[in-house]
Amino acid sequence: MVDQDWQMRARQRQRRINTVVGALFAVGLVSGFLVGFFEDDEAGLLAANSIPPWLAVTSAIVFVVAIGFGSWKLMKVSDEHERVIHTKTTVVAGNVMLIGFPTWFILWKGGLVPEPDALWLFMASIIGSVIAFAWYKFR
Repeated sequence: MVDQDWQMRARQRQRRINTVVGALFAVGLVSGFLVGFFEDDEAGLLAANSIPPWLAVTSAIVFVVAIGFGSWKLMKVSDEHERVIHTKTTVVAGNVMLIGFPTWFILWKGGLVPEPDALWLFMASIIGSVIAFAWYKFR
C-alpha cells in the first residue's frame, strides 16, 4: 500500500511538471509562430525592426510573464532534489554571463575581439545551463 501511494504521488508530481513545461512550450510555440508570421521577409534573420513594435512589446511581456510564472510554478511542483538542481543550473548560467560579458568587453576595449553580442552571451548561458543540468541530473 505504501509503495503504491508513493508511486501515485510521484506520477501526479511528474504530470504537474509536464503540464507546466507543456504550457510553456505552447506559449513559446505560439509566440514564435506569430513572430515568424509577421516578420518582414526583406529583413535579415537577426535584423532590427523586422517585426511590428506591438508584437515585440507583446512578445517581451509574454516572455517575462511566462518565465516568471513558469519558474514559480515549477518550484512549487518540484521536489527538493529538483529545486537544488534548478538552482545550481541557474547559478551556472548567471556565472557564464557574469564572467563572459566583462571578459569580452575588456578584450573588445583592447581591440582584440568584436563588440560584445547579447545573442551570443545569451546562447552561452543557455548552453552552460543545459550542460550543468545534465551534469547535476545524471551524474
